[in-house]
Amino acid sequence: MNIETYLTLLSPELVLLVGACVVLFSGTGRSAATASVAPTVTIFVIVLSLAATLRFRDFGAGEIIPGLLLTELTFYVRLIALSVGLLLILVNWCQPAAGERGEYMAMVLFSLLGVLLTASANDLVVLFFAIELVSIPTYILIALSRTDSRASEATVKYFFLGALAAAVLAYGLSFLYGVAGTTTIYAVRDGVIESNMAFGAGMTPLAVIGLLLVFGGLAFKVAAVPFHVYAPDVYEGAASPVTGLLGFVPKLAGFVALVKIFGALDWELPSALMWMVWIVAAVTMTAGNTLALLQKNAKRMLAYSSIAHTGYMLIALLVGPLAGKGPMHDGVAALMFYIAVYGVMNLGAFALLTIFKKDGRPVETLDDIAGLAAKAPLAGLALAICIFSLMGFPPTAGFLGKLYIFSSAFSLDAAHPFHSPLIVLAVIGVINSAVAAAYYLRIVSIAYTGGDGDGLVRSGGESVAWGLALCSVLVLVLFVWPGGLVDQARHTPAVLSGSVVAAGGSLTSSTTDDDLSLASIALGSAPAPAEHLRANPQPGDPAD
Repeated sequence: MNIETYLTLLSPELVLLVGACVVLFSGTGRSAATASVAPTVTIFVIVLSLAATLRFRDFGAGEIIPGLLLTELTFYVRLIALSVGLLLILVNWCQPAAGERGEYMAMVLFSLLGVLLTASANDLVVLFFAIELVSIPTYILIALSRTDSRASEATVKYFFLGALAAAVLAYGLSFLYGVAGTTTIYAVRDGVIESNMAFGAGMTPLAVIGLLLVFGGLAFKVAAVPFHVYAPDVYEGAASPVTGLLGFVPKLAGFVALVKIFGALDWELPSALMWMVWIVAAVTMTAGNTLALLQKNAKRMLAYSSIAHTGYMLIALLVGPLAGKGPMHDGVAALMFYIAVYGVMNLGAFALLTIFKKDGRPVETLDDIAGLAAKAPLAGLALAICIFSLMGFPPTAGFLGKLYIFSSAFSLDAAHPFHSPLIVLAVIGVINSAVAAAYYLRIVSIAYTGGDGDGLVRSGGESVAWGLALCSVLVLVLFVWPGGLVDQARHTPAVLSGSVVAAGGSLTSSTTDDDLSLASIALGSAPAPAEHLRANPQPGDPAD
């Protein structure tokens, strides 16, 4: 493969890399003109990267280049990360000090670049560094977002806990390398993409230890129990626009990495590990919603809400890829749809907190937004739409997202050994959604019935207002017309072309022939039956 092909395949990532460096260097100029141009250039860079994503979507799908594997999952993550990234820039437009906008916007671009590389990573080392590229800029963003002591405390706490999680993740990946004998996740054998880590029933204790450590390291990124304790303090300490970013970008990268690891294992996890993830999912959603009920600070409440949503997403992760026919019958597709919707509706809630100040300080507590709807009816309506979507109330996209996740659990075949536990987990999720309505409705209620909004003053500029408006409109549009996003999410399991799920002691295909053809089109090979991947192992396959 020549250099021109490499550049074409990686053009979205290269645009972000070059753009981030340009924006970073623009921060060296302290003039007002230089400061004002940084957000504009950042928007242009993301739009250009998004255009490259759409332009070269089908070019080299399934191609393996050093350390990277381009699949439908890559395209989907590029699409949603960059689209939500545009909203993030609008919401964060005026947040940094004038002299720090170049550095601030560059960190956002670097973090988005890390997400894109996570989706493409086909090597354990590349995967680790991609995830760290997501995380490290967020430490800087928290510190740059505010000058008070809470931001400094949040930065230190997030940094040291993040460093600990990175060490745990690296240690776990080293175990997987030791067992597999290679850091490459997927390889091509006889024209078919196969996993080097499909250990199956032969999974050794060292592989189990590696999986435990990897899950622990990534659980920090997605804010799952017991690695969730940092979230409320960090969310409260950071400025609201940065908190909106923290609720989506690291979570997206963490779940994409989990999908890649679980997919490489063909979702054949030992029963003990399945039960561990089951317990983590149940406790995460229950603890998040229960603790959110006790909060009076809106940012802490939304932090615990974020933890609860992680629990819902873990349900879909456990289900894994099943029929490949849509989110209602496919856990991976449901997860990918839901996390995109969550990024929009969660950002909308934090955008509202950015738009107003009360008595000269940022809006943070429930009392601060009392009477908001009377002071600014359109802002109150946008807040209500985003909160109702987080609650999972129709007609918002959040309702469809939860429906897809819970339905995917019920789509498991009755012969599947984890059929009943996943149905119980989905019921726990439904109950938790009902419990969550109590604190979500408190937010809307106090905004509409809490007074006349005395002391609330507009701040943040018009860009934040546009960001809030777009978030609220999108969650309605995605309910009325979810087909476009659903269709893209449906193809994400194509990266798992060799995946199989245990069902009644037999191995069945987890993807359709169309999905296989998507994964192998650029390799010039005909679509192969999924059974070939396990029935005819190749020499040197670790599953032998």
